[in-house]
Amino acid sequence: MMKTQDSMKPVGTWEVRRRIKIPALVHAADAMAVEDAVRALSGVRNMATDVEKHQLIVRYDASQSAYQAIVEALESAGFPPLDNWWCRFKGSWFEFTDTNARDNAHAPPPACCNKPPK
Repeated sequence: MMKTQDSMKPVGTWEVRRRIKIPALVHAADAMAVEDAVRALSGVRNMATDVEKHQLIVRYDASQSAYQAIVEALESAGFPPLDNWWCRFKGSWFEFTDTNARDNAHAPPPACCNKPPK
């Protein structure tokens, strides 16, 4: 069942929202299976499935989880994402931004006031 868009807005520093097209998502039972598979991942904050649009909207902390982990969970549950050039392109971009967010989240704090550390 689709939730309001306000509950799907990223609220934390490293939170992101991804829309994933899933062609095999056609029944409410499929939606439950998809949600169960993704909910098991660490860092997942919220999700909503839309059976009519065949999509999953997931909000997660990119410093703890990654787009590729969500795709692997969907594939292992029997619901692979749509495989066309646009979805592959978006998936590559999502992986790139998630890697950057994870690297930045775990980076040491910068030096203060443009002074090199002692």
